[in-house]
Amino acid sequence: MMRILVAVAVLSLSMLLFTASEVRAQILNIERSRVERDTADFLTGKAGLNFSMFNRNAGRNNPNNFLQLTFNGDLAYISKKHTYLFLNYYNYLLVNYDSRELRNTVASNGYSHFRVNLMSRRKVSYELFTQYQADMARGLERRILTGGGLRWQLYRTASTSWFAGTGLMHEHESWKDPEQEGVTQVSDLLKSSNYISLRSKLSEHVETNNIAYFQTGYDQSISRFRNRISGDLGVTVKLIGRVSMRTNFNFTYEDRPIVPVTRFIYAITNGLQVDF
Repeated sequence: MMRILVAVAVLSLSMLLFTASEVRAQILNIERSRVERDTADFLTGKAGLNFSMFNRNAGRNNPNNFLQLTFNGDLAYISKKHTYLFLNYYNYLLVNYDSRELRNTVASNGYSHFRVNLMSRRKVSYELFTQYQADMARGLERRILTGGGLRWQLYRTASTSWFAGTGLMHEHESWKDPEQEGVTQVSDLLKSSNYISLRSKLSEHVETNNIAYFQTGYDQSISRFRNRISGDLGVTVKLIGRVSMRTNFNFTYEDRPIVPVTRFIYAITNGLQVDF
């Protein structure tokens, strides 16, 4: 009974820490969701839902009220030849909420990503993917990706695996212009999408899972390339039993964003996780 209570407490703390810290996370680490097993024809996944409501003092008769809802859910199906991934994340945060109205939405972001890895057990395989993403806090109303490409197994041992991928995708974006009220900027670009990933077990207790993207496309409206570099770097340290500490560094840099927003954004997260 005591072990169950400890596990529940740790899981609750883990959800609290990651919910609070992953609000700004933008980069999808597809490698973290892949499952490496010798068996085939199985379905696996995980899901989490967190709701919180709290307030902070901003004056005797003027408190700041917060309402937050976070959902994440991943599914993976591994067949004898192919791998299917369906990844979802959504975060909704309101400030100054009361029972009569909802106002001042400061953060609403999330994504749904579906990817098929054809002939996934071969050294050279094929990928097809589509993604829908929104980040209202930054003004991104929607980003829709559709594409495909090749995936190479560069190096693989029992403890380490290197993969690289390259392909083409169509990217549709709709942004609210922060300098022109009521104005929306729309972009449709054909882009080259490339990534390299590393998953390694450094010791019996330490693992790392990293991915870096480079995406670029030529925009005729400005007669220049728009480039995006992004990455997700993570280290997991096993503490005791099924309890681990996880640290992540997540970043995105765009040299020519569609609208004038911060070019470099990042998030550093620390927390606990429980594996079941």
